[in-house]
Amino acid sequence: MDIRQLEYIVRLADRQVLARTAEEMYVSPSALSQYVAKLESELGTPLFKRAKGAWPLTGAGMAYVEAARDILKRYRRMRKDINDIIDSTSGEITAGISSNKASRMFATIFPRFKAKYPNINIRLTDGHTKEIIEQTEKGLLDFAFCTSGIENPALVYCPLLHERFVLAVPKTHRLADLASPPGGRLATIDLALFRDDCFMLANPSLTIRIITDKMFAEAGFAPKILFESTSAQVLYTLAESGYGMALIPMANINFDSAAVYFFTNPTGEWDNIVAYAQGTRLSRAGEYFIALAKEYYAAHFDYLNI
Repeated sequence: MDIRQLEYIVRLADRQVLARTAEEMYVSPSALSQYVAKLESELGTPLFKRAKGAWPLTGAGMAYVEAARDILKRYRRMRKDINDIIDSTSGEITAGISSNKASRMFATIFPRFKAKYPNINIRLTDGHTKEIIEQTEKGLLDFAFCTSGIENPALVYCPLLHERFVLAVPKTHRLADLASPPGGRLATIDLALFRDDCFMLANPSLTIRIITDKMFAEAGFAPKILFESTSAQVLYTLAESGYGMALIPMANINFDSAAVYFFTNPTGEWDNIVAYAQGTRLSRAGEYFIALAKEYYAAHFDYLNI
């Protein structure tokens, strides 16, 4: 049994889109389609329904994928156990990242990790928090660096950084003069004072939008929407440019930008976390990777007490 091919089927079951799955698994769509067809021929039954734009599972496909997930979990656990027994410095780590902050973290700690484990291959998956949390629960990822807000009892959550949300206000705004000077503790302002302003918001599917929607509800108004994006980073960049009002995580403050920043009443916050499945036994290399991540967050975000 080819473990990699089991991963193809499981990933296609999750994505339901052939081209996207092929891209993520670094194979051509035609090669993936041929593999699925060959497997279905061997089993004597289709695993996927071929629908326009989607490949949903058949009943037989659901049974196959359930077994494949269990095999993959057991295989990865076995590889970790054997590698630790022989103190192996080879193998693979699969990790998910959901933000630019996590991307910068990885780029910073990668040289130190490779210096200690030069033969450990790291396979990264970039996606929204919901996506990589689901993949971690299913055993497709060893662990995920993401933000809190989507609770899953099947996972263990280890906090890396607690982060408040701030209101980015263009320097041309009528209330901008109430902001504290750069470098000092941020002034707190009532969010309801901005009920007549237009806000730039993340897409409702993103965790940041879930949090900010709660803040608006507590403030007693529904925001007027100037701009909405599926990319949180686009939102942060536009806020920094002074283009409009936005609620953003505190680590995205840029005092040299065209915006000023406030804490708000009501408040919003989240934790930057690393998550892995309950019962997971991390390899020594995985534990070292997470330890480096903890060092990074502690060293780079100590200014968040302003």
